[in-house]
Amino acid sequence: MNSTFGIMRNALVTTALITFAVFATKAQTPVVQQNSLEEILERFCKMDAEGKQLAPEGRSEMAVLLFGQKPPAENREITVVKDYVVRAPEIRGDTAQIAVDYNVWGRLDSSLHFSRLGGPLLNYPIQVTEYITMIRSDKHLELGSDGRWQEVKGVPEWRIRSAPSAPHVSVEAAIRYVQELRSRSKDPIIKENADSAIASLTALLPLSFRASARPIQQSPVDVVSQFVAMETNGSGLTAIGQKQLDAFLVQPTSWRGDKIHVANDFAVSNSVYSGSKAELYVEYIAMGELDSSLRFTSAVPGGSKVREGYKLTLDNKYAVPNGSGKEMIGPGRWKIEDSPSEQWIAVNVAIRYVTELRDKTTDPAIRKNGDQTIAKLNTLH
Repeated sequence: MNSTFGIMRNALVTTALITFAVFATKAQTPVVQQNSLEEILERFCKMDAEGKQLAPEGRSEMAVLLFGQKPPAENREITVVKDYVVRAPEIRGDTAQIAVDYNVWGRLDSSLHFSRLGGPLLNYPIQVTEYITMIRSDKHLELGSDGRWQEVKGVPEWRIRSAPSAPHVSVEAAIRYVQELRSRSKDPIIKENADSAIASLTALLPLSFRASARPIQQSPVDVVSQFVAMETNGSGLTAIGQKQLDAFLVQPTSWRGDKIHVANDFAVSNSVYSGSKAELYVEYIAMGELDSSLRFTSAVPGGSKVREGYKLTLDNKYAVPNGSGKEMIGPGRWKIEDSPSEQWIAVNVAIRYVTELRDKTTDPAIRKNGDQTIAKLNTLH
């Protein structure tokens, strides 16, 4: 009896231990943790800032973060940034939109020419907001052993459907990139541009390590200087750039499409305050005007001085970056409430703009105007 009871007791204990072990095993089974949307985007921005998009192996490494798109094989333009901030996402089902605020020093073009966006008077970067769309998907592209991109299916993850059109790299990564291309190039112009770019970028290094790269509240002069620097650099000629300029304005701008002013330089006057209002003017060295048929009308030789007025107001309303039209209240900042109705662009920007439109058009008259305008603009450098 005791023997039988002992056997049964042992059997029950054994069964209980096995059952516990099964539950314990299930409880300890690792669960695949999917990265959050913010983590994916933070990873993308960090890799981008490190210069991963500037080399084939880095582009391949970043491809897993993208949805249905290949990283660009070459970079026509590179944005040099101090840092960035990823804002809270707006999620709708399996799609999301996130705004990333970049503090931008300037841009490098394909000839290694570096352009400061803030101009020589400002030792602060310009805040530029990029809107990035993400989608939850189990598909991405990978570079195969044969050198071809192929679609791969894996675990559903948040992936980037629309990324910034240009790499956004740190000053250090930009310097390494320019040094490498300079050493490989035999073009004396590119080497000269590279030397100048390296000097300019190196001068930014101490500024990049400051505790704060932007004042708490920028003055009206700073705001207009940044706005005009971006405008003359061609931001208003693209939809993305237009959205970036609108961040400086109380109301989105609507420039005339039949006339664009071409300037060789500009200077911003001191502002006159009246409570929460301010007024100032920008003096442009006007070289001429472009019309919608790419015809260029020259100003007087050497350019003429043209003053344009700007009115600003102290505003604390910020648009929520989800397209809903909603606003939120934040720190007070100066915004432009009245500005010229016609756009101003620099001579080199005008050359690129006219060249692009001339190459796209099928109208022989516009093409002819484009050729003549490019020839004139080339004499104004």
